[in-house]
Amino acid sequence: MKTASIHTSTRLTKGFSFFEMMMFVAIIGIIVAIVVPMWGNNDAFYAARDRRNAQELVSICIMAQAAGLDFVENETNLVEILRNISHGRNVERGAMKGRWFSVPGLSEEDLEGAANYVSLQDGQLHYSFERKATRPGITSL
Repeated sequence: MKTASIHTSTRLTKGFSFFEMMMFVAIIGIIVAIVVPMWGNNDAFYAARDRRNAQELVSICIMAQAAGLDFVENETNLVEILRNISHGRNVERGAMKGRWFSVPGLSEEDLEGAANYVSLQDGQLHYSFERKATRPGITSL
């Protein structure tokens, strides 16, 4: 009777193969490609966030005005108007009765940043892609 013998390779390896080293280099390259832009200038990130928030706040304000709810009223402080929109209000009469208009979850920094892209004209909020010039004494991001 013949017995089958199984030979296991007991090759002693010291170090890593070329393929393993190239995979390591590729993974490190991908990580660096993702992380390095984050170390740069974050102004574009903050500007995009502020523009998005401004668009959303102005859109909610316009929809609320169409439903008979006026966030602007006699208020002239733009940040206060945006704060009111963020907190929200309920429509009390009309076809949209009971509808809640708000933009929840915005911090004070978000509201101040969004105010740089919003203007108040004739009792209505208007969005502008261009950042407003900052007034003296006011710091921006």
